[in-house]
Amino acid sequence: MFHNVLSSLRENKYLIKNMIIRDIKQRYTGSALGLVWFFIQPLATILIYTFVFSFVLKSKLGPEYGGLSFSIWLICGLIPWMYFNEVIVRGTNSLIDNASLIKKTIFNTKWTVFSYLLSGMFSFFVFLFIVFILFFFFHVSITWKLFLLPVYIIIFSTFMYGIALLLSALNVYLRDINQFLSVFLNVWFYLTPIVYPITIIPDKYRFFLEINPLYHYIQGFRDIMLSTGDFNISSFCYMTLFAVLSLTLGLKVFNKLKDGFADVL
Repeated sequence: MFHNVLSSLRENKYLIKNMIIRDIKQRYTGSALGLVWFFIQPLATILIYTFVFSFVLKSKLGPEYGGLSFSIWLICGLIPWMYFNEVIVRGTNSLIDNASLIKKTIFNTKWTVFSYLLSGMFSFFVFLFIVFILFFFFHVSITWKLFLLPVYIIIFSTFMYGIALLLSALNVYLRDINQFLSVFLNVWFYLTPIVYPITIIPDKYRFFLEINPLYHYIQGFRDIMLSTGDFNISSFCYMTLFAVLSLTLGLKVFNKLKDGFADVL
């Protein structure tokens, strides 16, 4: 299976590349600042949350975080969330946005969703670079866990790709999916310890975090970047399990519904 995926990637690499370029250009065509918005929008989100929680609400981390800056901790939670949010929201609409291409051209429509994943990944890498610059100014030490980052990105991206496949296929037939998604993501954001530390949650309720996939991915990224604790093998297993289940379900539903895409779109 893995060999088939790699072979298909090689065969369709130019198609995927063109889709990514086309997507980025279409998003900012006609705007005065053009591609600058690619950086301004997520940067503004980070700055607003950092200002509100760090300076207005004066949120701080407990002593168990070893004096770590709340701003850095917050940013390391927001960046994977923004990656997730962009891929899911835009991936859900990927088939509808490319309806004319799907109706006129014969190709594997999974790559349409995949190109949106890679587009979001590009944004993620840009902000990852910014985080490393901030680490230098805030004197944040980097540990051996950073070597786990590529594995983390693959697992997290697989999880997102599975969800995007599932929702994009359903969205072709049920356009209410897109309306429901914005509400659901807002709720999911606040149910996940992104802007608040897990230490404020009573122990008896922390079980619910174990069944929240995003908790493991957000915490995993923070642990790799900030080394906030020992390597959590159980959390790593959860991340892998959620990724496999997500991709399996996404592929199954997508393959079952894909034959009718051209007719419905």
